[in-house]
Amino acid sequence: MERISLNQLGSMIILFLIGSSSLFLLASDAGKDAWLAVFVGMLGGLALLWGVNLMIYRIAPNSNLIELINDHFGKWAGFLLSMGYVIYFCYKSIRNVREFGDLTSMLLLPNTPVSAIMLIICAMAAYTVMSGVDVFFRMAEFILPIIIAIYVMLFLIIAFSDLLQFDNLLPVLDKGMMPVLKAAFPGLISFPFGELILFLMFWKYVEKESNNLVRVTIKCYLFSGLFITTTNLLILAGLGKLAPVITIPLMQLTTFIEIAKILERIDPFVALLLFTGVYFKLTAYYMGAVLALRYMTKLPQTYAVLIVGSGIYLGSSFVFKSYMEQVTIGFTLNVKYHFPIFQIVFPLLLLIVVLVKKRWNEKVHANEETE
Repeated sequence: MERISLNQLGSMIILFLIGSSSLFLLASDAGKDAWLAVFVGMLGGLALLWGVNLMIYRIAPNSNLIELINDHFGKWAGFLLSMGYVIYFCYKSIRNVREFGDLTSMLLLPNTPVSAIMLIICAMAAYTVMSGVDVFFRMAEFILPIIIAIYVMLFLIIAFSDLLQFDNLLPVLDKGMMPVLKAAFPGLISFPFGELILFLMFWKYVEKESNNLVRVTIKCYLFSGLFITTTNLLILAGLGKLAPVITIPLMQLTTFIEIAKILERIDPFVALLLFTGVYFKLTAYYMGAVLALRYMTKLPQTYAVLIVGSGIYLGSSFVFKSYMEQVTIGFTLNVKYHFPIFQIVFPLLLLIVVLVKKRWNEKVHANEETE
């Protein structure tokens, strides 16, 4: 079986969670308190991660999500629920492929058909998935220091450009805590903090003990959550009331940078961060869907990669008509109603069933010993 190290796992968690989320203003409904809503959402996601996802892993460290579903829900219910997760993983990848294609068309290649851009990125992702879990995670370990270095450079340049006006964040909580809570739940659980349900497909490949895995996962989650919170705070401080209405506020903020008439126009670095983050996220979901489908159907990897990849490409081409439609559906329907089913409801149900069966087996075993 393929194996990944703890460093590779941590790198992937950070790249996956940060993704493209740090480039946008999350929880914009909370206004200037959006950064606080992100922090609260991070705490809620931490409770979900620690109390549900990692609890499931600790009970069954050698099984992935689909294996657990089929073991505990029976043949037919397990198959339907597993297929639901295949579709969910594919849909999340579809959204990221569409985002990659639309943003590439808007920012870099306006005369290139979006369908051609999406075909290229799907082919790249397919090649990565074919290479296996260990290769994908090694790639994350190599790329992460570069991405973090670019972010640190951007933040330092923004700080020294006198663009930040922290008065834009005041007064804090002038409308009370309720707008913050409404913006944080369930929206920020759905995106990005609850998305770590995907890693129940990957944790079984980690070569170290479960306690180390749990510690690394929590540390990397907290780093990513605080990183996203800080980015949202900088966006609000730099753009003020304009932040919620700009498509990519961090990129817009960097266009204002001008140091000594020499250092300006560094928005291509933001585009690099955007495309890298989206690529890792769409590929991770692609790989999760392939692993799930292979377990369910016993298909060879090549066939599973082609089937899932074809579905992702066709879905990204026909499900959404435009970038704004994709964003609107995502934030009005998916994050509030659809994603919580797969990120909260089903994992909680699985945890309850796993715990009940575990207790029952322990009780039966104890009775057999006494007899």
